Amino acid sequence: MTENVQTSQQDVLFYVLNSTEPQKRERFLSKLLQKIQNEQRQADVRFENEQEAQRYDLTLWDTQPQSFIAHSVARKVAAPIQLYGEQIPKPCEDVLVNLHPQFPENFARYARTIEILDQTDYLVQMGRERYKAYKAQGIEPTVHKIGF
Repeated sequence: MTENVQTSQQDVLFYVLNSTEPQKRERFLSKLLQKIQNEQRQADVRFENEQEAQRYDLTLWDTQPQSFIAHSVARKVAAPIQLYGEQIPKPCEDVLVNLHPQFPENFARYARTIEILDQTDYLVQMGRERYKAYKAQGIEPTVHKIGF
């Protein structure tokens, strides 16, 4: 059964936004997390560092009550959405949203991995590297271009 999760059920999605504004990438992340929550799935969100996870946590507390996303930073409380700095000690094994520029070495522990890129030169360059790394693992990522 676990073999099935790691091969046929595992998928990798790249969302490439037509923007260089970090706020638009963050808004897209919020919409994506709302969808994950509505589907009653779990997700780990991997930020570049702990400060980014903490900052995004504060923005989630500013949302409207009807669109609140149940979340926590690094499992401080039980919630379906967990925000992390670079390290994820106990993966939820459902959805990984990778915002970190480096390849997520533990992506195979998840059923789905989602990468969110914008048109910032650094993010595009690092996204291409991660795309190649997934291909080297035998996975053909699906790319969705948003706003082009």
